Amino acid sequence: MILLYLLAYAAVIGCVAIIVAKMAGYLKKPMHLRWEVYPVAHESPEVLAHGGSYLESSTWWKKPYHSSLLGTLTGFLKEALFLHATYEHNRPLWVRTYPFHLGLYLLIGSLGLTVLCSFCLLAGYLGWFMQLCAYLAMICNALGFLGVLWGSLSLIQRRMTQPDLRKFSMPEHFFNLGLFAAFSAMGLIMSLIGPRWFVMQGAMFFSGMLTFEPVPVTPVYVLYLLVSFFLFIWVPFSFMGHAFMKYFTWHDIRWDDVPAQDSQKVKAGIDANLKLPVSWKAPHVNGDGTRSWAEVATTDPTKQD
Repeated sequence: MILLYLLAYAAVIGCVAIIVAKMAGYLKKPMHLRWEVYPVAHESPEVLAHGGSYLESSTWWKKPYHSSLLGTLTGFLKEALFLHATYEHNRPLWVRTYPFHLGLYLLIGSLGLTVLCSFCLLAGYLGWFMQLCAYLAMICNALGFLGVLWGSLSLIQRRMTQPDLRKFSMPEHFFNLGLFAAFSAMGLIMSLIGPRWFVMQGAMFFSGMLTFEPVPVTPVYVLYLLVSFFLFIWVPFSFMGHAFMKYFTWHDIRWDDVPAQDSQKVKAGIDANLKLPVSWKAPHVNGDGTRSWAEVATTDPTKQD
């Protein structure tokens, strides 16, 4: 049991460390290339209504820049919770990937409820609040594992049968989805055969993690724990780590349209990018690996030196 507790702490610490390292690595990179794909969620309501931008105005630089925090949060949550863009533009994929994501959200909720149950056990409280948390965790487990299982298997099927997607699918994609399918199948079986037992096994294990006191857990639950620990480390390290980079890929890249004239940070980023060397060999660029972007941008490629 002590070894299991140590592995659990190592998995959590490793997960956080990888996420922090990914974020730090992104922040150290050169300024991103703006998408400038409109509509942008933080635009003013009158502009957002027709999918435009402040650049529509011929004198936009004379007006104050508008950014709505509420609009940003609304747009972000709509995408994160409902995968709105996938629903709008790729409905066959959405019916597969949304149950997968929703199942993960439910399992995260179940994890939180199970932790609350463990606190109740440590306090010696077995009253209505603990019973409610356990009951909700049982529902979240059954629905969550079912959603992840359906989503992972159907996504594997789509990647294998759709030519346009198959050519971009790597072994890691199938490994990730297969791993989640095995994990969710194991959890679904246990949560259906013994729903309350499954929740209480988790509650006892979490309480044991806090006290380092041995608690009774079955071998099949130990196997489930080991797979869970591996997922904690592997998911942020793999392609699926995009979940933790959502802020940067949406708010900081897709929606960032702050005018350079209003931001010293943007100006500094542009200046730094213009000093980077260019090795693009296309005739209209003619990069040789030594000239900078600033030199390329101020040189007529049609004129010979």
